[in-house]
Amino acid sequence: MKRMWAVITAAGLVALSGCSDSTDKPAGTPSPTTTPTLAEPVELDYYASVLTDDGSGLALVGDWAEQKLRVIDAEGDEKWSIDGNTGENDSGAEAYSAGENVIVHDYSGTTTAYSWADGKEVWSFDIPGTDSSCHPPQTFASQSTSGGDRLGEEDLLLIEYSSMGSEDGCEPTSGAGNAVVYALDPATGEEAWPARSIDEAGQTFGGRLVELAPDRKSGIMSWMDGDESMITRISFDDGKHMTIPITEAREIDDTGADYFTVYPTADPNRLTYVYGSADPDDPMSSTVTRAAKLTVPEGLEASDGATLSAPEQPANVTMEDTFDPVCGAELSFTAAGNPACLQVQLFASAVKYQGSDGAVDGWFADAPEVAAEVLGYLGGPQWEPVDVGDKTLIIVPASEGGIAALDASTGKSVWTTDGPRLREPGNVGQWGGQGALPDLGLVVLADNKKMTFFDAKTGKPVSDHSVGDYADLTSSQRFVVVGGEEKSTMRAVVEK
Repeated sequence: MKRMWAVITAAGLVALSGCSDSTDKPAGTPSPTTTPTLAEPVELDYYASVLTDDGSGLALVGDWAEQKLRVIDAEGDEKWSIDGNTGENDSGAEAYSAGENVIVHDYSGTTTAYSWADGKEVWSFDIPGTDSSCHPPQTFASQSTSGGDRLGEEDLLLIEYSSMGSEDGCEPTSGAGNAVVYALDPATGEEAWPARSIDEAGQTFGGRLVELAPDRKSGIMSWMDGDESMITRISFDDGKHMTIPITEAREIDDTGADYFTVYPTADPNRLTYVYGSADPDDPMSSTVTRAAKLTVPEGLEASDGATLSAPEQPANVTMEDTFDPVCGAELSFTAAGNPACLQVQLFASAVKYQGSDGAVDGWFADAPEVAAEVLGYLGGPQWEPVDVGDKTLIIVPASEGGIAALDASTGKSVWTTDGPRLREPGNVGQWGGQGALPDLGLVVLADNKKMTFFDAKTGKPVSDHSVGDYADLTSSQRFVVVGGEEKSTMRAVVEK
């Protein structure tokens, strides 16, 4: 199922001490060391995207045409595979690496952990409910509190409701109401704290339910309780939560939309309210963001109850429109867990990047005219921030051609490269996405019919390889796959 352009072999020389037993080594003999290296390209004979990797030599990739999830090594050889449930809306699958296991959430109603080594099931979690439940199991999505596809010892896997209203006459999930968030220990699949639910009058808005705070210790959920507009902050370490009505503060919202999104910032009491004007059927609508700064009081008492509800005493909440740059989108995180935000915004006479590092205030930076059509919207090409020293960089098409690395905290350019201008969507060689290989200090992008690797610190090109006219890039921390119409090109980090 693959063809290699080159085969890399490594030979190690073992120095013997002169004794007949080669396992006896003099005290202080250094252990063999390896160096991470970018392997030569491998061709996969199917359209693939990489979901996660194990941190050494295996990756989980989706073969969507065959509806398979395949674990392959750096040479493209398959180790094992499972059927991939695409869901009724072709929702694909989400996957996470947690130690020796890979966890798959495929919208089947069950989340399952498999051994990276042999594909044996380690644990599974069946989302409570049936097809007649108000929140059916197949309508739950997932995300990790790490902000990425690798989970550490302190991280949780959140299984969260991703749909909107409920059918009349549906059945509650439990006596606590309709569950919206489950928090799983990735090592065992057990619930870290009891599920959080809303009552029968509660309604969510679809899509991402819990927006991670920049420190990834909590998240904000936006929802309605009957006619009341609510936000809830959930602490990930114990599941305690604080719900705040913002109905009165929302009176300045003149859009007429029933939905809204509130994003956390680095200041837990200063949030970003984004007006619900985006049209889910028009991805370009996200390029015009109206926002307000929402201030909530300190010292609110947290609850550990299973059902989310507002306190009897109303909180003093204020909201003020802002035309200053803010983060009006979900955060992305580097491999080290540092936050970054990126949007493309359309103005009457200019196109700008809008971003931040999770701070209350963001920044604007110049963008090419067509950036809004290929970046920064739901379903658009992948982008991934990268750490370089004490800076977090956002890699974008530069306004005058080539690419630019923007400081996530200021929006200022750290480096730029020469290259062709970003092409119009539909033209051969348009921007196909960007990723990062932190072990090598590289960023990678698909553009102009090439997969190109750059030094993340300087922007100097390190390696490139031709890919097809259609190029869709996905990456994990050690694997990069550029999917073509029928085949895919993969490069991996290997130890030599």
